Amino acid sequence: MAALAYRHQDQSDLFADRQMPTAHEMPMRSTAGLVGRRFTAWRGRSGRRYVASVFALGDEHALGFTDAVLLAVSEDRRILAARDSGPFGVEAALTRWQQAVARAGASEIHVHLLAEDGISRRAALLDLMPEV
Repeated sequence: MAALAYRHQDQSDLFADRQMPTAHEMPMRSTAGLVGRRFTAWRGRSGRRYVASVFALGDEHALGFTDAVLLAVSEDRRILAARDSGPFGVEAALTRWQQAVARAGASEIHVHLLAEDGISRRAALLDLMPEV
């Protein structure tokens, strides 16, 4: 029995140093032939896939969605920040966020609209947010 406990301990030590993978973009094959990028997909740390609409950073439409997951994306295709737009899309708060992510180097905002409720949006945010 001691040998089994020791082996189990060794196996868990193998995973102790392993870092969670970061979220990464996986462009959609179905839109590959289209001019311009209108949609993309992100793979979260969990392996789950999130489809998002792509907007230029200054596009006002990106901040007009309610109950959405907003991703600030850099030119080198990294998520710099993520947030829930909220049920009311509070314009002042979203505008401050947009300005802050612009200063951090964001060039696009990706909007994930398929999370149906607050719990789903929170799970998506946790899965996609960059590690600090």
